[in-house]
Amino acid sequence: MPEAVLPPHPAFRRPAPCPECRRIREAYYAASRQGDRTAAQGWIVAMGRHHRWVH
Repeated sequence: MPEAVLPPHPAFRRPAPCPECRRIREAYYAASRQGDRTAAQGWIVAMGRHHRWVH
């Protein structure tokens, strides 16, 4: 029985993050470093909303 031959995997380039994703991520990391859990949780919510609405 011949083995199934899969097509070669195309080179995958990860797209550059959008500026808003980058801004939200940086704000989240800053809040986390400062120990501000409330702000960090707010940025998590903001990223979720951004992903649903934009991406």
